[in-house]
Amino acid sequence: MWAWLRPLFVLLFPEEVTNPPWGEPGTVSSPLRRIDAMGRALGLRPGRCLLKADSNLAVCGSVKARGGMFEVFNVAAHLAKAFFGGLEVRESELQSVFDPRGAGFSSAALAEDPKLRAHLAEREIVVGSTGNLGLSVGLGAAALGMRAAWKKSLLRSRGVVVVEHAGLYDEAVAAGRAESASNPASHFVDDESSRVLFLGYSAAAFELRAQLAELNVEVSPERPLVVHIPCGVGGAPGGLCWGMHLAFGAAQPVRVFFAEPVAAPCVTLALCTGKGAAVCVADIGLDGKTEADGLAVGRASALCFETCAPLVEGSYTIEDCTLFEHLGALVELERSFIEPSCCACFAGPGHLAAGSQRARWLLAEGTHVFWATGGSLVPEAEREALVARTPMGRQ
Repeated sequence: MWAWLRPLFVLLFPEEVTNPPWGEPGTVSSPLRRIDAMGRALGLRPGRCLLKADSNLAVCGSVKARGGMFEVFNVAAHLAKAFFGGLEVRESELQSVFDPRGAGFSSAALAEDPKLRAHLAEREIVVGSTGNLGLSVGLGAAALGMRAAWKKSLLRSRGVVVVEHAGLYDEAVAAGRAESASNPASHFVDDESSRVLFLGYSAAAFELRAQLAELNVEVSPERPLVVHIPCGVGGAPGGLCWGMHLAFGAAQPVRVFFAEPVAAPCVTLALCTGKGAAVCVADIGLDGKTEADGLAVGRASALCFETCAPLVEGSYTIEDCTLFEHLGALVELERSFIEPSCCACFAGPGHLAAGSQRARWLLAEGTHVFWATGGSLVPEAEREALVARTPMGRQ
């Protein structure tokens, strides 16, 4: 599906995907780069520390583009097939991955066919999530001429309708879901339970495998790959985790850790109790308030829990003040900015060092990949304000 979409992406986003950091033109990809100075600061061996920079992912500048854009363009492909065939499309079809084999049309038609574009303009995409998922869904829908409901000034500038729901994360998602259900021409992108979204994220694992091979990075039982991923509701990290086990298999073991704010460890809670989405952080007296924008979630995705409970190696939490310590170190040592929430994953080595014999072995022998989930679209003024809160910025 991603490969089929490449000609369309070149037409819609020529500046972003014509010369991607990895893959053929039209590939939505991000760089994988060594961060040896940061690795030394984290106590890792030379050459064992890499940053998967989805903070610079094409088009939307965050990991959420992998899921959000995939679902939007998957919906559009289903609508196009039904339109060209003179058929009605059922919502259940939109919740399955489009199979381009035998489709009878190129993805480029979604940009070039005026009648199809007019048909797509009658449809609406709704997303209840805040932050980068909404950005990716809104920008993808706007590029296709579809109506989209979300928020923020960048989306307004692209003609996206802005609707804000008050309340906690899961309440906002529920409000968006209800709003979409009332409109038969609407499709809801559900960060908590969408399998299409989940599969969009999972494809990144195959990109990572190819990039590691290009860098001659060994992945073996003696040199496991340890992947640290910031985690909110669990959609993106869950999809990435599942994809890792598909892409690498038993011969190239991958150990995935989820990183969460100490005030909102919803997936850690789900895993530790075994209750999945039936338990929330408020049940143990936590308020979910954190500076880690995008990770302030009280209840884990049931899909993430059901899929990843047997796959994920573990999870850990981090205090907000430490987020900014890691951000300051990354800016100073690597001249790189990522969202503070992404820096949750840099807590991993410290937790491993203080953990079991197996954890210490993973720390010493593994190659560690830290997933930077967003950052390039943070406005410069806001970026400067965030860096000013780091130890480096306060000097």
